[in-house]
Formats: sequence, structure tokens, C-alpha cells
Amino acid sequence: MTITTQATTSIATRLDLGGEWELTWSAGPPGVPDAVRTAAIAAHVPGEVHTALLAAGLIADPDVGWGELAQTWVGRSGWVYRRHVQWAPAPGTRTDLVADGLDTIADVYVNGQHIGAARDQHLAYRWSVDDALRPGDNVIEVRFASAWDAAYAHERAHGPLPSPYDEPYAHVRKAAANFGWDWGPHYVTAGIWRDVRLETYVGRIEHVRPLVALDDDHTTARVTAHVRVDAPAGARVLVELTDPDGLPVASAAGTVAGDEATIVLPVADPQLWWPIGLGGQPLYRLRVELMHADTGTLDSTTARLGLRSVAVDEAPDAIGTRWALVVNGRTVRVRGYNWIPDDTLASRATPERVTARIDQAVAGNANLLRVWGGGHFATEEFLDACDERGVLVWHDFLFACAAYCEDAEMVALVTAEAEQAVARMSAHPSLVIWCGGNETALGLHHWGWADQLGTRGWGASYYLDVLPRVLARLDPTRPYVPNSPWSGTVDRDPVADTHGLSHLWDAWNDADYAHYRDHDPAFVAEMGWCGPAAWTTLERVVEGEDVGPDSPLTRHHLRAIDGLHKLTRGLQPHVPTPATGADWHFATQVVQARAVAAGVEWLRTRERCGGVVVWQLNDCWPAISWSAVDSAGIEKPLWHALRRSFAPELATVQPVHPGPTHDPSGEQGLEIVLVNDSGTAWHPDILVRRVALDGREHARAQLRPTCPPGGLVRLPVDSAVGRPTDPHAELLVVDAGTARTTWAYRPDRAMAPLRPERRVDVTAAGGELHIAVTAVTILRDVCVFADRLAAPLGVEPHELAVDDALVTLLPGERHVFRVTRRDGHALPENAAGALSGALLDAAVRSIGELTAEVQRGPE
Repeated sequence: MTITTQATTSIATRLDLGGEWELTWSAGPPGVPDAVRTAAIAAHVPGEVHTALLAAGLIADPDVGWGELAQTWVGRSGWVYRRHVQWAPAPGTRTDLVADGLDTIADVYVNGQHIGAARDQHLAYRWSVDDALRPGDNVIEVRFASAWDAAYAHERAHGPLPSPYDEPYAHVRKAAANFGWDWGPHYVTAGIWRDVRLETYVGRIEHVRPLVALDDDHTTARVTAHVRVDAPAGARVLVELTDPDGLPVASAAGTVAGDEATIVLPVADPQLWWPIGLGGQPLYRLRVELMHADTGTLDSTTARLGLRSVAVDEAPDAIGTRWALVVNGRTVRVRGYNWIPDDTLASRATPERVTARIDQAVAGNANLLRVWGGGHFATEEFLDACDERGVLVWHDFLFACAAYCEDAEMVALVTAEAEQAVARMSAHPSLVIWCGGNETALGLHHWGWADQLGTRGWGASYYLDVLPRVLARLDPTRPYVPNSPWSGTVDRDPVADTHGLSHLWDAWNDADYAHYRDHDPAFVAEMGWCGPAAWTTLERVVEGEDVGPDSPLTRHHLRAIDGLHKLTRGLQPHVPTPATGADWHFATQVVQARAVAAGVEWLRTRERCGGVVVWQLNDCWPAISWSAVDSAGIEKPLWHALRRSFAPELATVQPVHPGPTHDPSGEQGLEIVLVNDSGTAWHPDILVRRVALDGREHARAQLRPTCPPGGLVRLPVDSAVGRPTDPHAELLVVDAGTARTTWAYRPDRAMAPLRPERRVDVTAAGGELHIAVTAVTILRDVCVFADRLAAPLGVEPHELAVDDALVTLLPGERHVFRVTRRDGHALPENAAGALSGALLDAAVRSIGELTAEVQRGPE
């Protein structure tokens, strides 16, 4: 493909080189198909080799079947991207080739002249091409070597580094997730994965870092604009700030000293940016112009920013120290999710798709996303969406679960990564904390690294020196924590609940989820439980097999260590072992939802716990994983459970905790705990009932308490109401306003056998499908799986959404589930008639049906 550019003014011009390039294979292992070795492939930029091969029909979808294993040669090969550019020089200007992301080991040529090399997927690169470009036609080539081979070469030269996987990902600055993880596939990518362009200029703005400071009473603010430039001597910078309504606030000019101008703008009566649920998200706009007396305006840019303060409360308490986020002087209880790459092939994670995931987090009552250190730095689209919605962002630097080499080359790359990321993201008010990396201090303490490392470093210099120094220079306004988990010092065991950030994995790895209640941490940055993606999401990739534990391809899409064993162990205390794949799928989804909700609700009732961040919101491929939303964008039952558990106003039933031991059944005492994360007092009408499984009411109580803003209120359940007559046949049902929560004194498998009875009526109205479920007997955790209804409605499974799940109904109660299209289009008027009884039976489930079938056996 050929494009033309000519710079004709002093304003910096930026010519996008995205679009179609030519891709060719250059080297690789045996087994590369002949059609690939000889092809000239049309490759879209930004993109990856994998996406180009898929578009050309040269590989099959690696998510499907055993495709992942059949295509490892892609990551072991060398590749060349090539395109033509028509160019005409403009007197007195300079021209650079700028690549925002090359994945990962690349050499760049213009007209056969080597102009630079890339060695880090996370860096943006800039090279002068004045000496290489010529008037007329020019050829740009980017020659990629295998990042896998480069990592192994570094490992051989420096010695292996400990990590949880038999992969050398710590030896190359590339997304660790590309080498496979316990929730993702092994796709070692290559390609021009971010924007690439030619920039022609006399002077240019490299970046703008607007740092915000508020006075103690938040009545005035100060925006300090650090403007980094590449400009001729005598250049000046003009900065103008306008408020969210577009009205001018302040402006000032300054002279460039060295390569930077620093300009301070005062703001009276600032409109504060708040996390979601605590206030609005007003965004100011900063316009920056680079000027010179001889040539006028050289370059300009704009940035949006929010005025807010952020700090971490680490005050001592009776156990150790607290750890809580404070925004604008107010403690913010965190209800969050961890964020992984939304697709292992990053270019497929479009801005629209990423924004949809963020909207799902918001709709699920989350207020924070933690960008995990094994992926990529957040995009501007991700941060913009969080700014606009009030979603807080915790961002790891890019280290995960391994020891990292500390030689001079790696230190230089990591320093450059941090400098670029911090400068680029500094304007975003949603970004509230930087973290050095994920589970590296944990590995040092608990994963037996000492013998393998010997006297070599493990990465401490990054977390304790390199990264803090970058932040001190470029952005001292945000808190920093060296690692997660972290107990305040590298010498203290990071798994301790007494200080700092905890990761709670003992329940999933070793015990039942009731053991979440063994913990009283200061803050939980990870906890989770595995469960399968939607039925149709997995059905698409198991190629003729039935989804379930007996399917080899189902197990192939489960990467958790001992995952099938842990899923089965997690079911056993609660439900009988399912006999079929469909029952197994439903049971494991429900137990995942119950497990994480139980842990989250317990942690939200702890006075000292500053928040909980669940592992994980999203998926990067069709999998059985910890996600709440699967790779097709379908909300799992877990998402619906956490929408209730993350509610800013939460009523939850908990066992009384009389010390180091507790009664998991609750027969020794229960309490209703009200949690109010909102900014106003809460006055719920609460109805407490103990009911038999046949619906008979044994006892009741009515309460109308007040829970203050940011408060916790504990309401003991009177023993006459809460203590069961027959714990095998009774439930405690608590209705607080429109929200219902229940307490079972015994697990489902130990409950008295009762075959649930229900009526299901389906109507179509207003372009929606209304599925009304009426309970004849008690129905627990009723779910409607909209994706299973898609085929007869003529839509794709991921295009349908249901508004609720995990609903418990008492006899005579009726609940209407609304099924809609995500794109807002109407479902056909005959939608109700298109659904057969058998299909509805597969799509409408409750846990009691499964339990009764297994307990009673065949009739």
C-alpha cells in the first residue's frame, strides 16, 4: 500500500501509517505450512501476525479445539511487515518515524537503511528518518524476530529465573500473559500492535503532565502543567484551562528551559472529581500550544483532567495497620475487579469492547479496576472511560509472579517503560495508585526462590528504587505500593492479614469458601473462585464434544492448577456430584457465585477492611476461569451475585464470630450487617423470616434501622427467629427493601429432599422477552441463561442479556426475567412462540432441581 505526505507549515504534522501492510514469513521452525512460507499476506496495522493469518485464512481460530497447540510455530517464527510511502521534504523541518508499540523484538529499516531497533513491547519508539527518506517512493520495513527465542537466549545467557510456569517470560519485556497463564492461552504474538506514524515538525510537544494539588479544605486547587518538548531555542508554551462547561479558568505562558516548561495555574472553587456513587466526574480541559517568535505555533495538544486528591490511610490499628484509599479527604471502600488483557490478541480488544467491559463493571456496582501486571499498560480509551464514569484505577507496573533480571539493559528498559507510562497517564483522575508488581515479594517468601537465585537479584531494585524514583520525578501526587500482596516492608511476610494488601487464595486452593471468614485483612487485592464460561461460549470451542468434565477440550480450556480437582472439591460440601455435563456446568457456575459473594460480603462487614478486589472481571479467551464476564461478553452468575454483594447499600446475614473460631452453620447466632458506602443515610425496611422448605413460615421480625453514610450497623437476629427447629429443612429469608438475601443452615446436599415445582410463562413485549417464573415450592438460585435461547431467535448468543439471576422465590412468588438484545434492537414479535419447552427447561434452572434429581435418583 502507498500513501503520500508533504509537510508545508510550521505546525507539526502526524501521518498515520495504519491500515494495510504486507506481511511475509522470514524464518522459523519446522512445521510452518508451505502456504505461509511463500505468501504475501495483507496485514492490518495495528494488529498481530496471528490476526493477519486468521484474516487470510492461513490459520484456524486458535481458541477452537486444539488450535492453540497446533500453532505454536507462529510465535517461533520471524516476520516482516512492509509498506510504501510517498514523501516530499519540507525545508526547515525534521521527520521522525514513531511506533507506539512493536511486539517485541524488531529492527526497523527505511529504504534498506537500519534506523533503529525495538526490544520492549511496552515502549513507544521514535527514530529520525531525515537521512533515510528520499523524495518520492519509500519503503518501510519492520523485521520481527521471535520473542520466544529471544527470551530463551536471555535465559541461557543469564540463568533461569523462578516463575510459576515453564516459560521464559521474565526474560523479555513482553506481556507475561502471552506465554500462557492459569486462565489464558499460550499465544506468543508479534506485530505492529499500536499506532505507527511519520511526524514532521520544527518543534513538537512530547507530553503534558498536569499534576493536581488541592489545599486542605479543598476550596482551591493548583494545576502544575509540566510540558516536555523538542523545540528550537527561544520556544514558549501557552497553557489555557477551561472548566467542565467550557468557561475559561486560568491561562499562563512560560519559556522552555532545557526540554520542559513548567506552568502553574490556580483554580478557585474547584469542581471536584469523585469516585462513582460519591459525587460527579467533572472534567476540565487543558489546551497547550508550543510557540516560537519566528514561526508562530509549532504544535498543540489538549488533555482532560479531574481535580481531586488521593492518599492511602495506613494508620495503626489493633491488629497492625489499616490500608484504605482516601479521595478528597473521604475514605472510599473499594469494591473492585482485577482486569486482565481482554484478548490475548490485543488488537481485537477494541475501544468499544473495552468500554463495554467497563460498563459491565459499573452496572455490577464496582468502583475500582486493578490493571494487573502481566498484561499491558492501560490505553487512553480505557482511562478516558474510567474518568467519565468515576471508576478508580489501580495500575500495576508490568511484573507478575516471577523473579526479574536486574542487569543494566533490563533496568534501562524498565525505567523507560515507567517514564513513558507515568507521563502519559498523569492527567487521568481515575488513576489513583501505582503498584510495583504482582506477587513477586510473595514468590520470594513462599515459592522457594532462594536456591535458584543464589546471589542474583529478584527484582527488588525495581520495586524499591527504580519505580519510586521515576514517580518522585514525574508524578509524586499518587500513592505507590511496592507489590501486591504487601505487608509494609519486604522483610515482613506478605501473606499476613495484619498489614497492607492481602491475596486470599487459601479457600480456592485448599478449603471450602466458608474459610474466607477466617480472615480479617486490611485490604484484599485478590480473591476468587473458578467457574465456567457461558454454555454457548464453551460449546463453540469444544468441537463436537459435550461441555463438561469428561470432555478433553473442556479440560483444555481450564488452566487453573489442579483445576478440575478443585472445582470438584468445591462442589462436594454443597451439592451432590452432578451426573451430566449440563448439570456440572450449572452447579460449578452457582458455587463460583456463592463462594465469591460469601467472601466479599464477609470482608465488607469487617471494620478494618478498606476494600476487596475480586479476581477477575474479564476473560481473554473461552475458558473456565475466575472471571465474572466471559470472553464473549456474557455475564456469568458470579456477575449477578456480585452486583448484589457490591451494592453500595448492602444487607447481609453473617454468623456471629465469637473469636478465633466460628460456627459456619449460624445455629449459634446470626446477625444482619448493614453496609452503607453511599453518601446519605440509609433507612431500610427489613423483614426477617424463618421458613420451611415447603413455604410454611415459622417466625418473623420487622426492623427499621438507620445506617449512617459510610457506616456499618450490626443487628443481632433474635434466637426465636434465627435458631432453626429443623436446620435440614429451613431457611432464613431477609428482605431489605427490594433486595433479598438468604441463609441456609445446611448445604444443599444435606437439605431435606424436595423436588422443586414451578411454572414458566413466556411473552414478548416491547421488543423484549419476558420469562415469568412462578414458584410452587421454594426455588433457590433461579437463573435464566439467555444465551441458550439465541438460536431460534435468530441472534448470536452473546447478543442476548438477562437482567437478573440467582433469584430465590417462596411459594406463590413470581419473578419476571427480562431478556433483551445488547444492541438495543427489538426481538421479533414471535419470539415467545419460537421457544420450545425443552429449550426453556435447559435455559431456566434452579439449584434445587439438580439437588433433588441426584438425591432422589431416577424414578
